[in-house]
Amino acid sequence: MPPPSGSHCGGAAAVTDDVEMEDADVESLAHEDGIIEGLSSEETDPYSDEDRASAQGSTRSLAGSHLEYPIENGRRYCNDGDDGYFLPNDESEQTRENIIHQVFLRLLNNSLTMHPLPPPVAPTAPFRILDVGTGTGDWALAIAEAHPTSIVTGTDLSAIQPTAIPPNVVFEVDDAEEEWLFSQPFDFIHIRGLSGSFASWPRVYEQAFKHLRPGGVLEVSDFDDMNLNWQGSSNSYLEIMASAVSSAAEESGRLRGDGHLRTSLFAKAGFSNVLKETLKLPFGTWHSDPAQKSLGKMWLICVLEGLEALTLRPLTHHLGWSAEEVRDMCQKVAGEITRDIIGQNIHAYTTVHFVTATKPA
Repeated sequence: MPPPSGSHCGGAAAVTDDVEMEDADVESLAHEDGIIEGLSSEETDPYSDEDRASAQGSTRSLAGSHLEYPIENGRRYCNDGDDGYFLPNDESEQTRENIIHQVFLRLLNNSLTMHPLPPPVAPTAPFRILDVGTGTGDWALAIAEAHPTSIVTGTDLSAIQPTAIPPNVVFEVDDAEEEWLFSQPFDFIHIRGLSGSFASWPRVYEQAFKHLRPGGVLEVSDFDDMNLNWQGSSNSYLEIMASAVSSAAEESGRLRGDGHLRTSLFAKAGFSNVLKETLKLPFGTWHSDPAQKSLGKMWLICVLEGLEALTLRPLTHHLGWSAEEVRDMCQKVAGEITRDIIGQNIHAYTTVHFVTATKPA
């Protein structure tokens, strides 16, 4: 299904191509608050071989690091085909993931989890943490630094994590939709921002339940990445794009949104004490509080920089759009956001959901 023409866009028809957020404008926003400073891929490894040998699981297992990732419509992906993961894994997307990690940190007041980690089984027992879909590894590295006696495993389809890692971290190339083969149970499992990644979330929750020790905790957090709450969004380019992405997700069998965070899914997998909580993430620079204003700016950058990443593969593979049509729609949405939300200081926000669930002791 091709994209609609401008004459079919209702109230958004007045949006013109000259109202766009240029790449330079996005970069200047990021540099204003130093958001993307320090995200260089240049790395040195401060850890010795003795450091690594001193901790269980301290080797970096990246069997797929030699793989050549396919290039599609100018973006690099971790796999091929209509059933492939929809987000790219190239440098641009990695930088956006770095910023998203900072967004979550600020949203949680510099905490890495919604609630404190569960107590260890025994004072001397190693505390084992799993980060599913670790991406660039920011969260896994941060939790390992905050809890240096823990053993942290980060899994992902892509081997894009840093090579300079502490001795209590291991990164593995793994597909969470396949059978989990870990030999020891985890105390805490973390899943963040994976909406649209799995065909069967119940299956993932069953695997998480199986690989938690009794009393262990699962935390899953996500947002509807195509849903910005603001008045006047009906018949907008943003709404058209969101509808198209939703249709593409249905075609792929991997739904987008926050439906995977229904508490009934966790209960059915066997979890108890299931708690769902929601936070509001400001979008743009409208907030009067300086910290929230900075947070809103960071999230604005993530959304604008992510429009193409979030839509290019789904719309070309599943709805028959051309890459040029997708990029044209992304420009129109960026222009609309700049004019109608940022330009008018609209109080827009995204809802972020956190679900914590415990495996009964």
